[in-house]
Amino acid sequence: MAIILEGLTSCPICGSTDLSKPYTATSGAFFDEGDELWRYCDAPLHLDCLEHWPHRERFSRGYLDLLRAEAKQGNGVLLAEAPLWLLRCGPAKPEATPYYVEVHLADWPIQLYSRWEQWTDYSANTYREGLAGAALKAADAAMAEVRRLAPDMDALRALRQRMLLISH
Repeated sequence: MAIILEGLTSCPICGSTDLSKPYTATSGAFFDEGDELWRYCDAPLHLDCLEHWPHRERFSRGYLDLLRAEAKQGNGVLLAEAPLWLLRCGPAKPEATPYYVEVHLADWPIQLYSRWEQWTDYSANTYREGLAGAALKAADAAMAEVRRLAPDMDALRALRQRMLLISH
């Protein structure tokens, strides 16, 4: 995750260091330095700035592509993907319990992160914390779909087992 220092780190979209407004941040650089979007990687991005930012979808898709590639390289398990989101868990050997579950939104550079054992409560409502406006609406839409697929721990475990069998 981006290193964020209150009063020093700014949103590269608006330039403000005011981080009292809801924001998200990505981790790592997923565009080449020559790409115009490189400077937005690994930085805090205000949700209201992102809402109307013309590069949001391309930026978000770049982040999603990185996460998908990481899962293919063994960093977590890609559990499912749909047009609005990507669901993965990890890290853990197949015989071990994963540490986390993540839902990544396709059109917003937002990671909804839960500890594995807290998934049921998190997916029911806690994921909404820190979100606002259109970002919250996008998260609600994605999580409604994800909950149909993995509404509880039993379904999440079964989904992981199925994906582990497919990948081997």
